[in-house]
Amino acid sequence: MSDYYDVLVIGAGPSGMIAADTAGQRKLKTAVVEKKSRPAIKLSITGKGKCNLTNSADIKDFVGVFRNGKFLYRAFTAFSNADLISYFEKLGVPCVLERGGRYFPASKKASDIADALIKAVKKNCEIISSFKAESVTKKDGLFFVRSDGGAQLSSKKLIAACGGMSYPSTGSQGDGYAFARSFGHSVTELSAALVPITLECANLKNLRGLKLKNVEVSVLKDGNAVLKEFGEMEFVSYGADGPVILTLSSYIGFQIRKSPLFLSLNLKPALSKPLLDKRLSKELNAFGRGQLQEMLKELLPARLIRTFADYCGLQITKKCSQINREERIKMLDSFYDMRFKITGVRDIKEAIITRGGVSTDEINQKTMESKLVSGLYFCGEILDVDAPTGGFNLQAAFSTGYLAGSSAASLETETAREKL
Repeated sequence: MSDYYDVLVIGAGPSGMIAADTAGQRKLKTAVVEKKSRPAIKLSITGKGKCNLTNSADIKDFVGVFRNGKFLYRAFTAFSNADLISYFEKLGVPCVLERGGRYFPASKKASDIADALIKAVKKNCEIISSFKAESVTKKDGLFFVRSDGGAQLSSKKLIAACGGMSYPSTGSQGDGYAFARSFGHSVTELSAALVPITLECANLKNLRGLKLKNVEVSVLKDGNAVLKEFGEMEFVSYGADGPVILTLSSYIGFQIRKSPLFLSLNLKPALSKPLLDKRLSKELNAFGRGQLQEMLKELLPARLIRTFADYCGLQITKKCSQINREERIKMLDSFYDMRFKITGVRDIKEAIITRGGVSTDEINQKTMESKLVSGLYFCGEILDVDAPTGGFNLQAAFSTGYLAGSSAASLETETAREKL
């Protein structure tokens, strides 16, 4: 025997919780199962504990920043960024708009978002914690979910919101991919996304903690720039982190196993090369017999000077008057293209999200239902969609979760009416 539900959701993350709440509000017997002892763990720590909930961008812009973004159009129109903000404000969590179009809870506490969501779900659904789904099968029109302890649940509709492989300590350990494959679904290549990168540089320890603002960062493949971002980055003991690095890391993590890649820093993106050359010549003349390291303080953060000089093949104690034209040109070029060899990305345990997942070609974008198995839905990070930082990925989780929950409930209601 097994406990029966109209709608059963696997995974109590943002997509799974809102899917359950949406179905439960339609008076269907709904449950969400979670392997950890409590739901929404990852949500409660997202955004370094502040929770960048969504972004103020237009829906068309949302679609444009995602890989496979067109697949998400229906989900974003069904449950938009405005809908998400309204949803949480009704739950007593006001949100504020900050730089870059990013929305946060006014309290700057991700736990407030998680707690409000849990409270809302409990009103309409059952949350079954410490339930590790070991197997998922379908027989005679019903899905059966068995736990590792032998407990079994059944349902007419099943929503897989199992997450990806990032932050496995929160419960995202890739279980959903195995479930998807067991039903014949394809899972695209998986890699870490929105994750710090590792670099080859002898002076990394000296650079640790150095933040560069208003810098242009490019990824080079075969000497050519394939991606470029502008903003802020930070050097860490093993490489680089920060908003622009996280955005570029999705591509890096996917490509680094296939091709050598380099990171190129444009340290003076706001200055044209002729203007910087003019200033560089002026500074070198002004400092005359002064050391190069003193002159470079006028153009670079102090902690970057030694690494920059080494990159240019110059001694920081060399007198400015002794810098020849060839060395000046080398410095000039290096301001616009200071390269570091990329050796990889950090472990997926440190990634914010997973790149890759259940192929969107096999999912009905209007309902989130599987094209292969009727009554099976997918939502959230388990899908092969991802975007840069800025609240986009969390919005996609909530939007696809809402669409999956409403679609499952709508079809279930229609079926019930047909029987009357």
